[in-house]
Amino acid sequence: MSLFTMRRQMQPASIEEAAPVPRGLLIWMLVVMGVLGFLSQTDRQLSSFVIVLCSIAGLVGLLILGMRRPELPIYVMAAYLPFSKILVGNFGGIMTALNLTNLFIILLFVNWMNQAAAERRKPFEGHILHAPILLMTFWVILSFLRIGILFGSDWAGDYFQTYIGDLKRWVDPIVIYFLFFHLVRDRQRWKTLVVIMMLGVLVAAIMAIREYLTSGENASLDSSRVGGIAGQPNILGAFFVYYMFLFAAFWLERIKQPKAWGQWIPFLLCFRGIMVTFSRGAYLAFAQGVLGLTYFKNKFLFVAATTVIVLAFLNPWALPAGIRYRLGSTFKPETQLSDPYSQGNLEKNLDVSSAQRLIIWRGAKEMIQKDPWFGCGLGLFPYTIGRHLETDRWVDAHNAYIVTAAEFGVPALVFFIIVLLLLYRITVIVYRRHPDPFIRTTALGFLGGLSGLFMANMFGSRLNTTEVSGYFWILAALMARAHLWVRTSQAGPRDAASAAAGNAARPSMARRFSRKRAV
Repeated sequence: MSLFTMRRQMQPASIEEAAPVPRGLLIWMLVVMGVLGFLSQTDRQLSSFVIVLCSIAGLVGLLILGMRRPELPIYVMAAYLPFSKILVGNFGGIMTALNLTNLFIILLFVNWMNQAAAERRKPFEGHILHAPILLMTFWVILSFLRIGILFGSDWAGDYFQTYIGDLKRWVDPIVIYFLFFHLVRDRQRWKTLVVIMMLGVLVAAIMAIREYLTSGENASLDSSRVGGIAGQPNILGAFFVYYMFLFAAFWLERIKQPKAWGQWIPFLLCFRGIMVTFSRGAYLAFAQGVLGLTYFKNKFLFVAATTVIVLAFLNPWALPAGIRYRLGSTFKPETQLSDPYSQGNLEKNLDVSSAQRLIIWRGAKEMIQKDPWFGCGLGLFPYTIGRHLETDRWVDAHNAYIVTAAEFGVPALVFFIIVLLLLYRITVIVYRRHPDPFIRTTALGFLGGLSGLFMANMFGSRLNTTEVSGYFWILAALMARAHLWVRTSQAGPRDAASAAAGNAARPSMARRFSRKRAV
């Protein structure tokens, strides 16, 4: 038996068997997302009775269909996540915490337990990425509960009641990660989910462009900025940066195929979506994402992309008008773009928004030094920062890393960075070693998004909302699952080769028995 044959026999079905993406299902998912997008942008307000009736009917139908096809709730939740902020589905507020996101989580949790019981396996499967995620979550919850110990039961009661919803929204994406990691155990679900998420990103881009066109080009910049599914321009820009490189990856990996060039359409729509947010952080994150994508794809492309970005920075006149204007507004008119630090005080050369961020970051540094272990508490940064600044108004940190350390402590920030770096490493392994071209291509696109994510969170918290971070954690779960497949496919041939070598080196039981009888 050859080593190649042994490898084919030892690989699990999830690696070896072909898994086509069902086109009919994708069409239905696109229809669902189109309806959700229409409802989120329509001016007509539906009555609470109609919303409750439709929601109950949809969930009951999904529950019934899910018994026959347990993957359907997974797909529907993936289609719904980008619209979860606009279409909360709280059933008219008849019960606290009753909304579609929570109901989907409960439904998928039941599916997880049922699937594990049906297959007679342990419900929880380990992976190297789980530990830092759980440690980060544990530390955040510990920091949250610590408020009651410090300030007493009376003050803590008000705090818990006010911010328990924020903690739940922070934890939801982590729960989604574990749900999808354990429920997506074959390549067909894996691939179908990726395509559904790409369709979701495309619909979000179309919605953003439509919102910009229907609102008109207003006189002020702030009134022209589009918030889209996120309700906030900067967060929407980060959303496109995280996921738009999936389209670019499928073009780069299949560039010789004519159909692959169609990926330029959704990619450019997403880029236009970034433009109408007028988010400087999203522009810089996009450039970082391009560098990350091209670095892993081809070093020549990386050098070319770096050259283009440098030339664009040195020659801003070549940029689109909206981007040129927004980047130019960072510095005061009398400051030359090529020498913004000439006066020795950067704050004097920056616009009010950018200069204020530098002041806030210095105050946040003092906050972290005062309580480096557990921070000031979830949601309390805007109120605590006033003790370290000459201001009494509400201010945001404008930096995910700083606000994580300030509110939850330095250990939470360390765990967060470990998660990102470890996920980066896992995705690189999947891209370089997985045998399935579709999975490798998805990993390449996610590497571009991860590269942009590091930059996007330098200018704000861009992973603290489910509608934006939901797809990130689903992709993280998919990469962790694909990483397990890589490890299994690599261990299998080695074990089979060792067994074959051992069998060849020692005689079989029948041969040894015959030899004894002959003696």
